[in-house]
Amino acid sequence: MAEEIRDTGEEELERIRQLEASPEYQEKLRILREKMKVNIQWKMYKIALVIGAVLLFALFKFVGIAILAILGVIFVYPMYKRKRELFREKKENNEVLYVERFLSPIVKEIFPTGEMKVTPDFLLDPVKKVCPSSTNYRGNTELCFHDERELSVMNLYAYHIVESTDSKGRTSRKEVTDFYGQVFRMRFSHPFVGHIRIVPTEKTAILKREVQDYPNKQKNELKIDTEDITHNEHYNIFCTDEFSARRFLNPTVLDWFDKNIAESRTAIYIEDDTMYISRYTGYHLFPVPKTLAEVDKLSMVEEYKKLRAEIDFLESFTEVFKES
Repeated sequence: MAEEIRDTGEEELERIRQLEASPEYQEKLRILREKMKVNIQWKMYKIALVIGAVLLFALFKFVGIAILAILGVIFVYPMYKRKRELFREKKENNEVLYVERFLSPIVKEIFPTGEMKVTPDFLLDPVKKVCPSSTNYRGNTELCFHDERELSVMNLYAYHIVESTDSKGRTSRKEVTDFYGQVFRMRFSHPFVGHIRIVPTEKTAILKREVQDYPNKQKNELKIDTEDITHNEHYNIFCTDEFSARRFLNPTVLDWFDKNIAESRTAIYIEDDTMYISRYTGYHLFPVPKTLAEVDKLSMVEEYKKLRAEIDFLESFTEVFKES
């Protein structure tokens, strides 16, 4: 991937600065900021309307509804009118505006074939192979390079619901996070015989027993160990072809796993010529601005620096698997 970068980092940054300074781009940025701010304000107005309606009706009955209608005409209608003027018939939320209208063009300045999109096209079944057992999976914001490795990364949040009943018979529901991080997808350098699944395990400090949230050995899978003691303590390896699995698990790959133990819980699944890698980081990449102040601070140069740093990390993170 590195060979596809057209310029050095400084030349690339200077090109971004010149583009951002152009009158054409400044006008586009002004409109995008206004759209995002209108979306935020419209959401706040709708919440205020609901709360106001409840309070005014409780205090003044039907007179309260009349008061609310007058306030709506004075404050809400102008905002509604401006929203219609900006968006016309298109419905674009701030996720679409930020990811696809703002970030994706910056990605194309770095990689002409790259793109960002709100809705990932990852298949769910292989994603489940590199995540703890869960019942709900929410993917968002995919960065695609469309390079020779077809490298992509998406954010993923997985969770399940736990119900409990107290002594008075009252039932409560709690959302429990199973995974919060990123999933990578890339084309493997050569077709893999069968499949291999490498998942992290945790051991309690006292009992030294495994606390396994990831799916255990499946039908037709073998569980194998390596000569790397650290790896065996922190990862389980399941495969359908032991020879292919051991050929993949060379010293370079094992060193890579040992390094990533300290940084995140990392899992891998390879089948045929496709590899999936998960990193439990505890955060999502490219979060959408939530406040008016954050929208006002949007800058092509600053977002480029963040994107460049993430892209550099993705390159280095997956470099080891180019020739595995």
